[in-house]
Amino acid sequence: MTSNKRKTEEREPAMRGKVTSPAYLKKILREKKLRPRRSLGQHFLIDGNILEKIIEAAEPAQSDLIIDIGAGPGTLSFPLAEKAAGVIAVELDAGLAALLREQAMQRGLGNLAVVEGDVRRLDLYKISRELWGEKLSGGKECPAVKIVANLPYYLVTPLLFQLLQGPLPLRRLVIMVQLEVATRLMAAPGGKDYGILSVLCQYYTEPRLLFKVSRHVFYPSPAVDSAVVLLDLLPKPAVEIPDEEMFWQVVRAAFQKRRKTILNALAGVGGRSKRDWEKFLLQKGISSRRRGETFSLQEFANLSEMFYN
Repeated sequence: MTSNKRKTEEREPAMRGKVTSPAYLKKILREKKLRPRRSLGQHFLIDGNILEKIIEAAEPAQSDLIIDIGAGPGTLSFPLAEKAAGVIAVELDAGLAALLREQAMQRGLGNLAVVEGDVRRLDLYKISRELWGEKLSGGKECPAVKIVANLPYYLVTPLLFQLLQGPLPLRRLVIMVQLEVATRLMAAPGGKDYGILSVLCQYYTEPRLLFKVSRHVFYPSPAVDSAVVLLDLLPKPAVEIPDEEMFWQVVRAAFQKRRKTILNALAGVGGRSKRDWEKFLLQKGISSRRRGETFSLQEFANLSEMFYN
């Protein structure tokens, strides 16, 4: 490359830079004296083909409000903002949040709002309503939301509980997670991967594993491979239950004590003794020696309904 050509490219406006380009990504991070922080799970996608597949799965439309959690340098946020009505980029790192704001302005993305903070402590429902409610729903109601994010691995389980059990009117989640976590989301009863995360996602959504992602398409590379999962929200939960609080008490107890029989795991749940639960199980013809990980979604519903009645 000639010296003149190199200088021309260095003067290229930020709006033309692709964040999936390793050279460009390192350049803008270096200019702001930023480095990826492994303690925050910062592994930035540097593969344009994977990015395109994620965007395609999200199906962003001009009426959509999309939330990107752990937005980093804007790899997802910027192309999503070009296709959606509004994007909320949530970023904990103050330096990256400042970089996002600057880049959004340079790229002319006035529909991208950067929210700095820990997503576990943010009221996304309130934020979405205040930023986009009037524009997208004709009032102060919170518009329907899509989540599209490369989630830091340590966030996945608590965040999915927060999102799926919270008031945010979700329609779809397209999330990149650790491959092991993706396997757990899809797991069927009876296997070692089946657990409370499986029940959570299959109760509220129709989960699909879209594709696997090599650890080598990130900067810096994580220690494990990833996968992109699509979760379409069901119009109503997959099984009918009379008391959701009791249902989750039963599910949590079953998986908190995986090595115990269902009888021993449920002892004390709902203020009922081991003898009480033994009677309930006997009445329904359920072996008290079964373990929680063998119970299907419907069987957990039956257990909670049995206690409720």
